[in-house]
Amino acid sequence: MLKRIAGLLVVVLAVFSAPIALSQMDSAQPVYTYVSQFQVPRTNWTEFAEDTEKTFVPIAERFMADGTIIAWSTFEMIVHTPDGYTHGAAWSSNTIAGLTRVLDELRKGGTRPGQVAATKHEDLLMQSTMHHASSVTGGSGYLRVVCQMAKPEKPGDYAAALNKYLTPTFEEQFKKGVATSYGVDEQYVNTGAPSLRCLAITYPNAEGMDKWASAVNATLGKMSPADRDAFANTTVPNSRRDLMARLTHYAHK
Repeated sequence: MLKRIAGLLVVVLAVFSAPIALSQMDSAQPVYTYVSQFQVPRTNWTEFAEDTEKTFVPIAERFMADGTIIAWSTFEMIVHTPDGYTHGAAWSSNTIAGLTRVLDELRKGGTRPGQVAATKHEDLLMQSTMHHASSVTGGSGYLRVVCQMAKPEKPGDYAAALNKYLTPTFEEQFKKGVATSYGVDEQYVNTGAPSLRCLAITYPNAEGMDKWASAVNATLGKMSPADRDAFANTTVPNSRRDLMARLTHYAHK
């Protein structure tokens, strides 16, 4: 189960790699994200990156321009594990049809050498339950994702507690430009435990990660023991797994 949670961390590309491009929290309009990730041998990293530049990036830019998708990204993991993924891409849409249009277009080009070299591949289809993002027209950045198992009997309690205790701090840092997006994702197609929840944050630079962490730690330090216990009791003990990645490209409306 823990290995599965680690694999699903790239979810964050769900919000992180493909930051959600909506102006309000908890919007009634659904946002879906398709994540495609690969484990690529180090000797093939350059080849994989070149393939991505030639194939995925132009297609993502075109579908972003015509409104089919509202966000997209490519990413490289910073913290690697023996069984983890190293590279990938993600794109978001308000409809499943929008996601599949991009996927169909990508498959027309066939498999690229960089993908053939990959020793492992996985796809995820996510849905955001909470999101907030600023407009980004293109560039690079960083992604931080924290995934935990919500209590299966009350999976909604985690997001509610997060919103109660930490969202004011998140919003404060967001308005300062420390982060470009933050949100909570869950699986739309359940290939793992349905109660998995992932908090994903994207940053314009590495300094943003430091500032965000300092602000959150300060907020947690001011919470009463009762509030800390209430927050902790919304998740399964020792189920947390983290991800840190470099966004080589990302954009959202």
